[in-house]
Amino acid sequence: MSASGKGFLCAALLLFLVSHAEAGAVNEHVVSVTSTSATLRWTAPGDDGDQGKAWRYDLRFSSDPISGTDSLAWWNATSTNRCSGLPDPGEPGSVDSFVVTGLLPERTYYFVLRTADEMPNWSYFSNVAVVTTPAKNDSVPYSDEIPPGPVAGLSAWTVDEGINLSWMPSPDADVVGYYVYRSIDAQDFNAITSTPLSQVSYLDTNVLAGVTYYYSVTAVDDADNESPISQSVSATAPSGAPSVTRLLAPFPDPCVSQTVLRYEIKEAHADVTLRIFDAHGRLVRDLLQERLEQGQYSVVWNLREDNGRRVSPGVYVCAFATQTTNSTKKLVVLR
Repeated sequence: MSASGKGFLCAALLLFLVSHAEAGAVNEHVVSVTSTSATLRWTAPGDDGDQGKAWRYDLRFSSDPISGTDSLAWWNATSTNRCSGLPDPGEPGSVDSFVVTGLLPERTYYFVLRTADEMPNWSYFSNVAVVTTPAKNDSVPYSDEIPPGPVAGLSAWTVDEGINLSWMPSPDADVVGYYVYRSIDAQDFNAITSTPLSQVSYLDTNVLAGVTYYYSVTAVDDADNESPISQSVSATAPSGAPSVTRLLAPFPDPCVSQTVLRYEIKEAHADVTLRIFDAHGRLVRDLLQERLEQGQYSVVWNLREDNGRRVSPGVYVCAFATQTTNSTKKLVVLR
């Protein structure tokens, strides 16, 4: 596509718009389609990058595909329809949407979006979003099978409480959250967040002093499509005497062949027990009964009972106790 002014081009179904000097990323997402309408939404850009509100949108569509890279001819063609009643751009990063009506059943349409600042400086053309309407009187949800793009800008650093992570927000308008993955060997990554995070940061306090951890993050959209895993980063947990006596979450969890149970001792002398119970409260493994000094410890459970037999798949409870502390962690064993 070609146009004059400031801006750049993108690929796939992403719409990247520019107003004034810097680029603001927008991802158009088709929410639903009927025989005569299509609902679109996208992330609002800024006036200068992610600063200030843009001034206006211009959304056009046609049943004629764009030929080659000549967007300007398609944009100005008499067969190209210009949408009226578009919303004013919202705050940068917010989601704008619009329902395009007056479409014909069983026809393919091509949509292109531009934005402008108050001068007006118009952005480059976006790439093309394609919609095919169903038969008359049919109304179907749009089947989104396209995952978000990989998370960018992931960084990790050591803080007193553990390891802090942050990353850039996804430009995809349909992203609802993020999963954090962790590894101790930079190869086998396991999710340490069970539900998507709404924020673009995470504090991992479930770490052992002096151990180096590797992290990656994925984005998930409202159709449960998960992005490819990001590039990994690493950080080493802070060293020093534990501030509390506690049992940390098993890792990995769920597990298939074994799991590592990690715990910290604050007291100078602690009588420690660590036992595994099944979901019915039956003791299946007595892992530890020992007096320990202050420090960080770990023990590997090979998913076997005291009699050497492998446990069945299911939920188990790890029970940790000292003279001053009692705590439990659930663990899922897979087949």
